[in-house]
Amino acid sequence: MSSTSTIPTSRSTLPPPTGTHPIGRISMECEDRDRVDPYAPDPSTPRHLVLWIWYPADPTSSGAPADFLPRPWKLIADQLGVDVTGIYTHAVADAPAADRRSPVLLLSPSGFSPLFLGSIAEELASHGYVVVGVNHTYETAVTVFSDGHVAIMNPAALGGALGPQIGPHDAAFRRRAEVCNYKAADLRFVADHLSRLGPNGAGLTGGHLDLTSVGAFGHSFGGNAALEWCRADARCRASANLDGAIWTEVGTVGLPRPALQILADHPEFALTGVDAVAAGIVTDPAWHDAERMLARDGWRNIDRLASPGHTARIAGSTHMSFMDIPFLAVEPGSPVAGMLAAASIRSERMWRLTSDLLLAFFAEHLDGFSDPVHGFPGTNRPEVSIGPP
Repeated sequence: MSSTSTIPTSRSTLPPPTGTHPIGRISMECEDRDRVDPYAPDPSTPRHLVLWIWYPADPTSSGAPADFLPRPWKLIADQLGVDVTGIYTHAVADAPAADRRSPVLLLSPSGFSPLFLGSIAEELASHGYVVVGVNHTYETAVTVFSDGHVAIMNPAALGGALGPQIGPHDAAFRRRAEVCNYKAADLRFVADHLSRLGPNGAGLTGGHLDLTSVGAFGHSFGGNAALEWCRADARCRASANLDGAIWTEVGTVGLPRPALQILADHPEFALTGVDAVAAGIVTDPAWHDAERMLARDGWRNIDRLASPGHTARIAGSTHMSFMDIPFLAVEPGSPVAGMLAAASIRSERMWRLTSDLLLAFFAEHLDGFSDPVHGFPGTNRPEVSIGPP
């Protein structure tokens, strides 16, 4: 008796990975009993994290592609006003890992599940990296644990970034720094957790992780967190920031390791606070001027004080261009529609440029070889400008 295929017939709108490795995706949970969670309803609750992990899969493995967003997590898409129905990834859920030891990249998103950076994670995994995406609990609309417990977003975990930019900016900036430092502590704990699993563990962790070759990257607050963790923890050999302003100490002192910054266009920072108010961008000119100075100074210090520092700016992009959201159908009234409309770069091109820069950077600073195909700093890429604004 023949059986029908379980592979969905819908075609993913996400860009197909270009590396030689098929990709697997798993989820994992870990609990840090040495830290309490300040964002939990009960502040004595230990910090509990969900990890989403992309990795090179065994080439003989087969199976249906994983859903872009598992059904219990769909509230995140509903909150954003994007339709993920019928969208599948290029990764097979729970596929056996390839028989190799792979360098590890910790991924820190901000305000979203790492699943919304899945296209970049898939591309990196197809080129031989294990990407460990950290779902920072209480940042996303929902965090769903395997026992059925659901953690609902706490706006405090976003440092007030969703609210209006009013009031004393110095207090707001301190709250954002606290959020980024706590996210960096999540990365430190995840590195500890992976180390404790050991080479004799089952599945992906059974000797498949090269923990002598670990890097980090992140988006927005997560980009700051990646740099901050890499500054303080020598296990991190290189880190990349996708369009995150630098709120923590690393933006002042730099870091003694390689760092890459990939920044969006920020035309608002070409305006003074007075001009930005007149343009209807902000309501508080002092706040705008302070944030513009903090962002520019932080990016310039990272570029100057990392060992070495690299910065690339991608014309036509916005803060959301680094994510998978531009590949998804946007529903009427979506809160992300305005930012998506402000981007003039094609989604596929943005993904290609970002992926190339990350691949070249980590190839050099984790794998120890120059990558002539994806080579940094972006020659023959007219959209890419080198250096901080």
